[in-house]
Amino acid sequence: MLAHRTDIEKYIPQRPPFVLVHELVEASDIRAVANFTVENEGVFVKEGKLQEPGLIENIAQTAAALIGYHCAQQSLKVPIGYIAAIKDLKIYFLPVIGAKIKTKVEIVNMVLDVTLIKGIVFLSDTVLCECEMRIFVKK
Repeated sequence: MLAHRTDIEKYIPQRPPFVLVHELVEASDIRAVANFTVENEGVFVKEGKLQEPGLIENIAQTAAALIGYHCAQQSLKVPIGYIAAIKDLKIYFLPVIGAKIKTKVEIVNMVLDVTLIKGIVFLSDTVLCECEMRIFVKK
């Protein structure tokens, strides 16, 4: 475990109540795995489920945690990123309160200040959501 809930904010620019990553489990040069437990008080929770924008933001924050982790390892400032585009978004299910989801992201390409990632969100072995995302990173 690379970051627990108590220290994940070192690697992402978001702050409560907008934090949608609780643990950074793995981080390589181009891949990351993160966990998040859906909570009742979440801003993206409605009718007992994490809504579509929450799944999208979870993927983006997992990518942010990957970049932030590597920046922190090099004593660099953690950058702020913005979702620039989403492609091939597929949402199959919405997780309920208490569900622990696992998100995997992989960097597909980096050109200047734009990073292209592929993200997949799982509940156990079931895919909940997947997409490609372009993220503009402000340095």
